[in-house]
Amino acid sequence: MSTTTSSDATHLFVDPPHVAAGTLTFPPLADPDEPHRIVRSHLLKIDLGKSSSSCKAALITRLHRTTAMQEFWCASFEESQVYLNLAAHPDVVNFREQSTRVEFLKADGSASHTVVDAHALLRNGSEVLFSVKYEGKAKRASYLEEVESIARQCSRNIADRFVVVSRYSFHSVFRECALKIHIARRGWDPEADQIVLGAAHDLGASFSLQELLDRSGLGGRGYRAAVRLIGDGDIGKHPLDPIAYDTRLRGVKA
Repeated sequence: MSTTTSSDATHLFVDPPHVAAGTLTFPPLADPDEPHRIVRSHLLKIDLGKSSSSCKAALITRLHRTTAMQEFWCASFEESQVYLNLAAHPDVVNFREQSTRVEFLKADGSASHTVVDAHALLRNGSEVLFSVKYEGKAKRASYLEEVESIARQCSRNIADRFVVVSRYSFHSVFRECALKIHIARRGWDPEADQIVLGAAHDLGASFSLQELLDRSGLGGRGYRAAVRLIGDGDIGKHPLDPIAYDTRLRGVKA
């Protein structure tokens, strides 16, 4: 398995061919009659976290405009911010926090294991393990050597890549967009989503956000729907462009 220290996790490309066993699937769909019902985490708040004595924060969000609100427990604020950015990434279909155990041998030959902070399923079917650390440790040579050794011993049946990230691995503009996507997904408005998606189809290959909103005629509802569609990757934009009225958007993805 390859390992990467990502100074820019905006692009979650995969170098090796995908061979992981496929332990993750599409997240649970929302119940249209109760769209704000929360699917609880597999963790309990009293479950031990690796970087602290217990889970300290919860992130509640949708991973897609059609999915249920999900709860993710985080051992630190750093984890909560990385999870937020993963959840808003158009290449990320699903992820599970602190669930994947990787066995390895230490330098002295003794057996050990680690429970990885996040295990993500990408749109292309590949799976990525994420070790979340604050920025200083995420760049520390000794820690990166440790993770590289673990990644070499990790079966490719578990995942295709192992990446070390902090919240600052995501560009500041991407982080700002992720927060907007997170807020927009709190809403539930499938009718507006479909109207804006149809307007994007009518506008063709390239258009501004303002042109899309004018075409939809939905005002604020249209803006929130457009943000959700951008987050889902159904309307494209450059990952480092802000969500702004003059931002150029790409036509609907196949």
